[in-house]
Amino acid sequence: MFENPYLTKVTRVYHDSEVIFEEGSFGDEMYIVHSGVVKLIKKASEAQILVATIARGEFFGEMALVDNAPRSVAAIAGENFTRLLTLDRDKFLFLISHQPAFALTIMHVLSQRIRGMNDRLSEMEQEIKLALMSRGAKFR
Repeated sequence: MFENPYLTKVTRVYHDSEVIFEEGSFGDEMYIVHSGVVKLIKKASEAQILVATIARGEFFGEMALVDNAPRSVAAIAGENFTRLLTLDRDKFLFLISHQPAFALTIMHVLSQRIRGMNDRLSEMEQEIKLALMSRGAKFR
């Protein structure tokens, strides 16, 4: 697999549809996709919504390390031999406090994700209004 013993220690391999973590669970690690893809899934009533697909070089799971709250989505491997590098809370906090560029990268990605969700919510609002207007509803 890897020749570097440290990389071997922090690497996990998952197979297609294998659960990495459940929505609502507490976490003490974030993940960086080394190979493969990860699907982030949100439960909604009786359905599951694909929130994001995380590819090679991207990370996920950082929110649990930032706010100590339960995971807001489930993470599921999207293909066989999805290889993830893990970063535990202690290493995460060390990097945040000693590497400003790392902290800025985390903040940048979180901001992009929030902007993306805001855009998606706005689009959904417009779709709902159009659907209601086609049924005769009126808006101010």
